[in-house]
Amino acid sequence: MQTVDQTPRGATELIPIRGSRPLFAEEVRTRLDAGARCVRFEFCISLLVITFRRQSPVYLTNSWQERYLRGLGYSLLALLLGPWGVPWGVLWTLWAIWVNTTGGADCSDAVRVWLETSRTDSPAAQVASQDREAPSP
Repeated sequence: MQTVDQTPRGATELIPIRGSRPLFAEEVRTRLDAGARCVRFEFCISLLVITFRRQSPVYLTNSWQERYLRGLGYSLLALLLGPWGVPWGVLWTLWAIWVNTTGGADCSDAVRVWLETSRTDSPAAQVASQDREAPSP
C-alpha cells in the first residue's frame, strides 16, 4: 500500500507544455525516451537602436517536420520585426531564422533534469534560468 508521502513529487501534477495537452511528468519522460524532443524557437524584435532576442516556450515535438513548421512562424515574426535595429537587428534576425529552420534549440536534456529534480517552476523557466547562468564564450 502506498501512502501520500510516498508518491513522487510531481507525479500528480500536470505539466503545461506546448505542442501537446498538459502531461504528467512520467508521460513527458516516456515521450522523450521514445524519441520526441523538447525545443525552443528564437525570434527578435527591433526598435531602431535596440534589439530584443527572445525564445519561445518549450514545445514537445515528435518529428523534424513538426519542428520545421513550428519554427516557420517564429522565423516570420523575426523577419517582420527583427531587422530594423541598428546594428544588431539584421544579425540576430538571420540567427533566429537559422535556428528555427534547423529545428529550434534542443532543450530536452534541461527538461529531463527539471523532471528529475521536480521543481515547482515550469520547464520554460528552468531552461531560461540555465541560459542566464551559462557563461558566455
